[in-house]
Amino acid sequence: MNENNCTFDELEFFAKIKKRPGMYFGQPSLLSLRDFLFGMSLAFGFCGYQDKFKYSDLFIDWYTENEIKDQNAYACWWNHMLYICGGSDRQAFKYFLHRFEIYLSEVHNISLPEVN
Repeated sequence: MNENNCTFDELEFFAKIKKRPGMYFGQPSLLSLRDFLFGMSLAFGFCGYQDKFKYSDLFIDWYTENEIKDQNAYACWWNHMLYICGGSDRQAFKYFLHRFEIYLSEVHNISLPEVN
C-alpha cells in the first residue's frame, strides 16, 4: 500500500471517539481506548505506514513528564489516570479526553474538530 492512500486524521478520529465512544468500545473505557490505540499503531506498522498518532503520542510523553513526573517511576499513563479516577475506567476515559484537549489547546493551539 502507498502512504498517500491513507487519509487517516488523528484529531477527527479522537473527536469521533469523544462523541460516540460506544460505537467503538461498547461503553466509554480508557482501557479499551488504550488497546484500540495500540492495535491501530500496530496495524499501521503492518501496512507500512508511519504511526499516525502524532498528537496522542506526544500527549502521553507530556502527561508522563508533567503529571506523573517521578512520583512513581513504574506507573504508566493509563494506570496513573485510573488511579486518579478512583479505578473507574469510565471516568478515566473522560479524564483522558479532557487532559488531551487541554494539551492540544495549550501546547499546539488547536482543538478537536466538530464531527457529525
